Amino acid sequence: MAGAGRRVSGVGEAGRRRGGSNTWPIANQRARVAWLGLCVLASVVEGAVGAAAGSRNNVGVGDSNRNIQCPSLHEISPCTCRVMTKGKESGLDIVCDHADEKHVRNALDVLKKTQYTIYWMKFRNCMLPRLLDYIFLGLDVRHLNIIRSNLSSIERSSLSALGSNLVTLDLSNNRIREVPTAALASLKMLTFLNLNYNQIKRLNESAFFGLNVLERLSLYENKIQHIDDNAFKGIGRKLLRLNLGKNMLEYIPTDTFHPLVNLEVLDLHENRISHIPDGAFQGLHKLDMLKLEHNLITTIQENVFSDLTVLNSLNIEHNHIVNISDRAFAGLESNLEWLELGHNRLDHIPSHALRPLHNLRQLDLDSNKIATVQEDAFKGYGDTIKYILLDKNHIRSIPPPAFMDLHSLEWLKLSHNELTHLTEDAVQPILDTLTMIDVSNNPLECSCDLLWLRRWLSNPNNKDNMVSQEDHICVTKARKSHVIQDLPFQDFNCPVPLTTEVASVSQATPQIVTTSAENQTSGYTIVVHTTVSVP
Repeated sequence: MAGAGRRVSGVGEAGRRRGGSNTWPIANQRARVAWLGLCVLASVVEGAVGAAAGSRNNVGVGDSNRNIQCPSLHEISPCTCRVMTKGKESGLDIVCDHADEKHVRNALDVLKKTQYTIYWMKFRNCMLPRLLDYIFLGLDVRHLNIIRSNLSSIERSSLSALGSNLVTLDLSNNRIREVPTAALASLKMLTFLNLNYNQIKRLNESAFFGLNVLERLSLYENKIQHIDDNAFKGIGRKLLRLNLGKNMLEYIPTDTFHPLVNLEVLDLHENRISHIPDGAFQGLHKLDMLKLEHNLITTIQENVFSDLTVLNSLNIEHNHIVNISDRAFAGLESNLEWLELGHNRLDHIPSHALRPLHNLRQLDLDSNKIATVQEDAFKGYGDTIKYILLDKNHIRSIPPPAFMDLHSLEWLKLSHNELTHLTEDAVQPILDTLTMIDVSNNPLECSCDLLWLRRWLSNPNNKDNMVSQEDHICVTKARKSHVIQDLPFQDFNCPVPLTTEVASVSQATPQIVTTSAENQTSGYTIVVHTTVSVP
């Protein structure tokens, strides 16, 4: 997906995490929003087409070409009708809620007499267990939704009359047990198919044969356990987005996706995948976003993504990853910008694997088991990184050189760790570019090392960038907790100028006054004046 962005993960996962001025921003939003359209298709598709269509008018309103009029409500009850316009064309918007099969058939018979184009035909919460052969014969329908209507049987010729004009088909939230291949084969103009929330257990060979112009296909939350190697044979070469999320897949079928040469988004999240086999994504040279979160993957071995040379966003969070090969991201060097590895079991930052990613913008490592940040943790790939998430780990200290190469860093998330000190020397390389830092929920000690943070948090220019829902707290030696930005400067125990005088034996004794070494500590100079008596 050309130029696709991604999200910056936030507090709480985008909320998970995310949205509003008090959460981390969401990057690659357009790709995520576009992909959510596959999961919540009814509202998204309806909204998009509705917007393009322009105004929706009352009964009896037509355009300059012809007058279109809805049937009377009595004739099609409990269905309703509105006239809508799209440019110079007009058509009907039909909605049938809580209707049974008899009323649906009656409404369709009435509509067939009008011979008007039906832009939207929506059956919602109906009792419509089957679609009979030729049920739509005589109708011109562009967008058909049959959702939450107990549909389980779709006969071979039930959709054949719509083949030359139907653009989108939403059959979500029904009781469909297998892809209605024969019924779909006639839909030569279909670009969008939604089979979410059904009971499909497998995708058989050529399951979508004949859908030559299909661009978006969503099978979210079914019960799919097996996908035939030739499941997408005959689907055409225009498929851009495929959603197989929240199914029961235990493996990635290595040969299945190869025909989808123009695929841009592949969603395999919330399955039971424990291993990424070699060659799993062979041929997907246009893939922009890959979603593998909420699976059971333990290892990312070398070269598993090597075919995905234009991949922009990779999400592998919420797995069981303990090991990432040094060449795990080979092939992604030039284009990967958004990498999510949060909620895994990593005990260190996988710097060797990350170092080749010279265009990386976001690195999400929150909720792992990282205890230390190596001095060279970000060396060699920090020029482009804007967002780093290291919250909810076990980090105890950060050495001063660690952030030295992060010349573009804007957001740093270190909350919920075990930091007792975070010196100005450690953060100095990033203070000029940093717009947000969160070190809340750490056992920070109230010492001069934190005076920089007190200044940063108190700076009104940074107020709008503070996203932590909780105050930044430090603890004194007396074990009392204080809000850092409210603690007086003198309570940070920073050195102050001291004068030590050695009393002379006689007031008349000449004295030489010397000034000893100056020591720079957190921006404060210690000057010790020593008075020496001269005999």
